Amino acid sequence: MTPCPIEDRLAIQDLMIAYAHAVDSLSDIDGICDVFTEDADFDLSGINYPSVKGHSGIREFFTGVFAGMAHHAHYLTNFAVTAYAGDSATMRAYVIGMGRYKDGGGITVHGRYYFDVVRTPQGWKTRRYTMDFLIPVEA
Repeated sequence: MTPCPIEDRLAIQDLMIAYAHAVDSLSDIDGICDVFTEDADFDLSGINYPSVKGHSGIREFFTGVFAGMAHHAHYLTNFAVTAYAGDSATMRAYVIGMGRYKDGGGITVHGRYYFDVVRTPQGWKTRRYTMDFLIPVEA
């Protein structure tokens, strides 16, 4: 693998952090979409959620998520560039995500984010996002 310059590594890491912050706002769908290319694959099938396409699919997904949630908190760690080719890269991070539902109860997720990113005139953007579990969610 081509070594990833520290500037690119930090910019990609910041992209993942911007995603988590926007999700935790429970309202910043524009901020979420800003992390992704217009035609991005947003695939949460690895954690039993839908796979959607592009900003319109992402907007629809988070409109539904935010409608049912009272609180969110996501903590990212163990960032690693797993592929780098100058204008494209893949970064993985561990995530602990917690949420409380408006109607009571909650969920805690221990998993990994995978961001496949490309360099655009607006900076790094995610073209494909997936996630998997490190510890399955208890029923």
